[in-house]
Amino acid sequence: MTSRPPAAASRGTGSAPRRGPGRRAAIAATAALILPALARPLAARAIAAASLAEEEGGVRLALVVGEPVGFRLFTLDNPPRVVIDLEGAPWRAGAPPPGLGPVRRIRAALNRPGVTRVVLDLEAPVAVRRAAMDASGTTLVVEIAPAPRAVFLGQAAASEVEARAEPPRPPRLPLVVLDPGHGGRDPGAIGASGTQEKRIALAAALELRRVLEAEGRCRVALTRTRDVFVPLAERVRFAQSRNAALFLSIHADALDDASVRGASVYTLAERASDPLAERVARNENRADRFAGPAFEGVTPEVARILIALVRRETLNGSARMARHAVASLRQSVVMLPNSHRFAGFVVLKAPDVPSVLVEMGFLSSRADEALLRQAAHRRKLAVAMAEAVHRYLDEASPVLTAG
Repeated sequence: MTSRPPAAASRGTGSAPRRGPGRRAAIAATAALILPALARPLAARAIAAASLAEEEGGVRLALVVGEPVGFRLFTLDNPPRVVIDLEGAPWRAGAPPPGLGPVRRIRAALNRPGVTRVVLDLEAPVAVRRAAMDASGTTLVVEIAPAPRAVFLGQAAASEVEARAEPPRPPRLPLVVLDPGHGGRDPGAIGASGTQEKRIALAAALELRRVLEAEGRCRVALTRTRDVFVPLAERVRFAQSRNAALFLSIHADALDDASVRGASVYTLAERASDPLAERVARNENRADRFAGPAFEGVTPEVARILIALVRRETLNGSARMARHAVASLRQSVVMLPNSHRFAGFVVLKAPDVPSVLVEMGFLSSRADEALLRQAAHRRKLAVAMAEAVHRYLDEASPVLTAG
């Protein structure tokens, strides 16, 4: 659940803050000043953001520095480390990102006056495949991948690197994350004939991936590709950590009423649009019962404003995707009345990734269950959903920046 941020404390004598038009105008003016600044490269000559993501068999460290900087990269052994010294770029990125792949953890500190040292503590030796500024000249990118120890030691000699912007690279295709519901010890809904939701959801997601990849207009990643349990929050983090352009969660619920059938599409709302939507969300959110035990430099109030603006744009994107999905599915399969519904699904709560949950039908309906067991029907669903994804991406392409 997303908690409501606490109200900002009053300043001065303790009187309640004014809430009139003057205060709203002041907040709007503050946002007008802050947002353009965020849209420009972040504070020049400072490490304003850091991220670590999977990249073609290895990992990719991105340090947003605002403008080209000189840096020195070298490796150290016993234990294995990759060290990056950046000149005149203080660390302003908050806590370093958690380890991933061959990187056990990341540390950052002032090494000497004017030089920030970023250390990647490694699980095993690696090869540095790339270390350069990106085409925009605002981000230092370091790509590493597991490699034999001899290769790692061959890089141990320090080398000075003058950072230059690389020639423009072709824009990367937007990333669509597919989320097959449930899995592992969480079977999800059980159909009238014993069909498990987790198996139907995975089969449908794999088919949708095949259709999308055949078109070649986006990249596709799945939160799970086999029968394993993935907590709901980790599904959200999976999409966020990869800068996904779209998150599509795939399900097939069951109800007490076997007469209810048809596909439907859900987007996030704190209050459900109707009792059925509330029931479906409650069922899907129960998955976590199977689980085991940075806007730096701005005031909390301004941070809340910025987060709210990002969340509003994300919800608008989710609604656009839902409309496309309903329109496409309606041409191919039976739909539930009022096909676009709203509820508080945990997997839809990423504030920065447009997210939609598709219920392909109800396993409690013998008619829906029989269809969902058929590969031909799942193919029909996949083709319809792929059409909706392409329409959404075409509409959103000017602002997509999937990483």
